[in-house]
Amino acid sequence: MLLTEQNVQELILKGSQNKAVFVYFFADAPECQQATAAVKAAVTENNPYVSLAEADVTSAVGQAVAMQLGLRSVPALIVFSKGQPVDALEGDAVTNGVADLVKKYQPSEAELLVRAALEAEASGDLQTALTKAAAAYQAEPKKLEVKLIYARLCIKAKHCQKAHELLDNPGREEQNSQEYKDLISALTLAEQAADSPELRKLKEDHEANPQDDELTCRYAAALSEAGKHKEALEMLYEILKQDLNKAEIKKTFIDILSTLSGDPLQKLYRGKLYALMY
Repeated sequence: MLLTEQNVQELILKGSQNKAVFVYFFADAPECQQATAAVKAAVTENNPYVSLAEADVTSAVGQAVAMQLGLRSVPALIVFSKGQPVDALEGDAVTNGVADLVKKYQPSEAELLVRAALEAEASGDLQTALTKAAAAYQAEPKKLEVKLIYARLCIKAKHCQKAHELLDNPGREEQNSQEYKDLISALTLAEQAADSPELRKLKEDHEANPQDDELTCRYAAALSEAGKHKEALEMLYEILKQDLNKAEIKKTFIDILSTLSGDPLQKLYRGKLYALMY
């Protein structure tokens, strides 16, 4: 949108409170043609994270804003955030650098995935939240915020083993984080809850009667419910390796796999099952 005396406050000062505003200074001159095309291609009208305001320096308002910012030539691109200039490109740098500058002020793939994960969690879809958080962590495994959100969702879903993988061997920054300390406490409580008297009784019964498929399936289901998915799958897989025709065992194995969307265990044990079948 072109800057005018009527909208300059609205576009720059108010508009930059919630997202970055790219103010592009130009003139109807050959030296601005490439930059103009590059800027308009990089900052599209439907971009929800950055917006574009165009300032013709031959107009009174464009010239006034350019002088206030100390610009001496065009093309030039100034980024505003919270009403203040925070980044700038001038001359050929506008054409060559505008795409990277736009990326700087947009959320990364991991940030978008984390937002989607938190929205899914808020709506009660924990499985989708886990899938999105896992993808975010895969995209940016070194970003502490992403890792801790993924770990929290793993604990909530009783994926305690995966939570351990994420939280064990923390760095100094992580150790000093209150969020990390809270997650360790939550993981400890989750593991204590998983070691229930009912689960211990099923384990004893299973060990006493290892040939009882119905009991084995109940024990495997209880293990999975307690977040011990790998232990449950491995136990059933060892049985299927000996006899793939055990329908109840196979069904329980597949049922557990179906609950693990986004968990690497799903792909691993689904592959193992296919190898046995084909």
